[in-house]
Amino acid sequence: MPLATHVASRQRNHDKLDILDEHIHSSVFVRPTLAAGKLVEGAGVWTPGAFKEIIAVNDIGSDFDIHWINIEGATADDIFELILYVETTEITRERFTITLTAGNRVTLPPLSTQTPILQANSQVQAKVASAAGNQDVTISLEGHMY
Repeated sequence: MPLATHVASRQRNHDKLDILDEHIHSSVFVRPTLAAGKLVEGAGVWTPGAFKEIIAVNDIGSDFDIHWINIEGATADDIFELILYVETTEITRERFTITLTAGNRVTLPPLSTQTPILQANSQVQAKVASAAGNQDVTISLEGHMY
């Protein structure tokens, strides 16, 4: 599983202070970048839909973590639960409420989240569920590379 255990296998010796310094001073990435967010489709009432790839395998060539989820659109007002996975292993889960304005534009600030440090080239996928069921959201992700 490509989670935090990779730190010990790095070329240089890291202690917690080195990792914290990299975290604070590393650049922020956005995925997808310079493109529309990815549509994540829900299923029935509180039933997550199918996996949707947000970050492709080999897309980020260094270790990384995710800190923000941007909700860019939604199909309806609802209460949603969004789940992120590295491959098929859950890494974070966030709940939020949508009130639509101007069509399907969402005016939420980015959702703050925290994932483990993921190995370079890891795939990140998402699923969503909602209280009413069969509702979708469009998302993008932001995080740090190490």
